[in-house]
Amino acid sequence: MLPFLFLLAAAGGAEAATVAPHRAIYDLTLLRANEGASLQSAAGKLAFEIDGSSCEGFTVNFRMATKYRQEDGSVTLIDTLTTTFENAGSTELRHQLKESVNGTVRESDRISVDRKSIADEARGEMKSKPGEPFTVPAGAALPMQHQLKLMALGEAGGGRDSSIVYDGSDGTKSFRAISFVGKQKPSGSANGTLGSPAAELLKNDASWPMTVTYYALDGKSETPEYQVSFDMYDNGVATGLVLDYGDFALSGTLTDLKLLDKPSCP
Repeated sequence: MLPFLFLLAAAGGAEAATVAPHRAIYDLTLLRANEGASLQSAAGKLAFEIDGSSCEGFTVNFRMATKYRQEDGSVTLIDTLTTTFENAGSTELRHQLKESVNGTVRESDRISVDRKSIADEARGEMKSKPGEPFTVPAGAALPMQHQLKLMALGEAGGGRDSSIVYDGSDGTKSFRAISFVGKQKPSGSANGTLGSPAAELLKNDASWPMTVTYYALDGKSETPEYQVSFDMYDNGVATGLVLDYGDFALSGTLTDLKLLDKPSCP
């Protein structure tokens, strides 16, 4: 399972939160490993691109390739690629996944989710399981919808949010996402921008610290499935990534950034 960091932007001033298309690349390193993880090291790359507009919907391309070295010296390379489209009204989601382990495809699937309105229950289908539709709970947030909600919370001064979220990252499963958004940091003050040439474009942007923790929806366990934290900038770029999977955690350092053309809505 992977946390999908659909990182959006706030337009600033009195305008509502919106999306800034961009392409960002991060170096991944092992931040922490518990004894149960049996890890010597971990390193990799995360590439993230978001494009589209609030009137035509958004497409997110994501790739994460990480090499894990176990304590016995064996090495495992996990390479995950996804493409996700969410329409402008957050009533439609299309998610494609391909995951390889040491060059061999372990999982490949396509998921479609549709609902009449954001308040309704959604019907989902997986290409790998034809004829076995699943449901997404009524009122669940899709990824863009959820992130816009967190951006609005940041603009309002920060706070706590609890939402049911479905993003396609774990097949049919929805999650309970508990999020904390801190107060806005002044421009240039977030750790991810200090001394980073790739973050030069962010020096005039303010940011919000965010932590999102995902729990199984059945409520049987108080242990989270995973947790992500980062500084979210008001142009939508994230720095200071921490991907916490419980037994181990990865940190992500921004190494390349390109702001893409922003399409205008009619």
